[in-house]
Amino acid sequence: MKKIKKWQEPFYAIGGFGPGFMYQLALTYLLYYYRPAQAKIAGGALVLAPAAAFALSILIARILDGVVDLPIASWTDNMKSKWGRRRPLMIIGIIPTVICFVALWFPPITGIGLSADGHWLNAVYVGVVSVLYFFFHTMIIVPYLASLSEIVTDENSRVRVASWQTVFNTGSYVLVFVVAPLLFSKFGVRGAALLLLPSFLTFIGPLLVIKEDPSDGSAGEAAEPKVPLWQSIKQTLANKTFLIYMSSVATFFFGLQFFLGGLAFIAADMMHITEAQLGLMNAAAFAPIPIMLILFNLITKKWGAKVAFRAALLIFAVGMLLFPLTWDQLNIPVSPLIIGIIATGIGSFSIGAFFTIPYAFPAHIAAVDAEQTGKNRAGMFFAVQGVINQFMGSLAGAVLTMLLTWKFGVVAIGPFVALTMVLAFFLFKNYPLGKPTAKQS
Repeated sequence: MKKIKKWQEPFYAIGGFGPGFMYQLALTYLLYYYRPAQAKIAGGALVLAPAAAFALSILIARILDGVVDLPIASWTDNMKSKWGRRRPLMIIGIIPTVICFVALWFPPITGIGLSADGHWLNAVYVGVVSVLYFFFHTMIIVPYLASLSEIVTDENSRVRVASWQTVFNTGSYVLVFVVAPLLFSKFGVRGAALLLLPSFLTFIGPLLVIKEDPSDGSAGEAAEPKVPLWQSIKQTLANKTFLIYMSSVATFFFGLQFFLGGLAFIAADMMHITEAQLGLMNAAAFAPIPIMLILFNLITKKWGAKVAFRAALLIFAVGMLLFPLTWDQLNIPVSPLIIGIIATGIGSFSIGAFFTIPYAFPAHIAAVDAEQTGKNRAGMFFAVQGVINQFMGSLAGAVLTMLLTWKFGVVAIGPFVALTMVLAFFLFKNYPLGKPTAKQS
């Protein structure tokens, strides 16, 4: 694969903007769409699916998705074609990804036939469509992410590309958490999702700059032999550095998705603010991110990415501990919205770090592993990370769904998330590649 030039790095990095928006919107608001907040239900919003059935359906869907994610990674790592091994799957998966995303928001039963608790058929439907959506999403994202370790030559370049990805991912999160809530009141959750769908076109960016030679997976190359799927998985999981990384990141990702999925419920049922006010509160978290990203990069250069990531975990935990203070029943003489803005503002440093870590760290681990073993398993490293994070995200959604049935469940979201961040902080203590040496780069 041809190395990209510095000016091409933003075009590669923007590829995650659209797919990232769609993915995070589904993770964050599907529950809010199918099982609205109590305040919304009291106002006439329909419950589309029973809580337990929805949680179980999504959890099963993500587990099944994980089963097929690893074969896709093995496929892209070992593909033999005249078009290369990364681009073909990315191109094939584009249209099905968009179709399945749209289908998520159109359950079969939306009016007559719904009970007060929703209908089980909608839960089954969203589970089946989710399997298809996450499958095709993986088909485009795993080859895209795996190509990062192949198109740049050193660790500084990978961090720079990852920083660009962070900038664009921040933009996608702004769409999800700032723009989308502002649109909810006028167009509804489904309407907002469809209005913002054209953002997916940004995926054209990496397709334009990723150039694969015929030797990149051609049938006639004298290349390294194909590694069987389960052997590749076993070898990936045998990498101790990767296991240390994933133990922490999986814990952090569970907590992050738990919070993101619960934020709309915190706003509606605990803070009693409007969806538009939720968008403004979220804007407070994203506004300082460019500055915080610069700070994160400075800390990374001076003390290493490991220190920066661990600091981000603790800072985010502090922000989470402030959210119980937004409960209006405490009668604190400060507006819940103001407290929420302070809490999200504190977490703004962490958001920049959280966007960078999933790209830079696995790419670094894969590069070091390739030096040591002589085998390129970048796709498998990203796929295993994706499978584990998908499961943790689904588990977070299932646990959140059940927690919200408890009277004080929404109040417990912030402290619970803070606990996961502290745990991830300690799990990351022994990560060995936090500050790359010249040899590692």
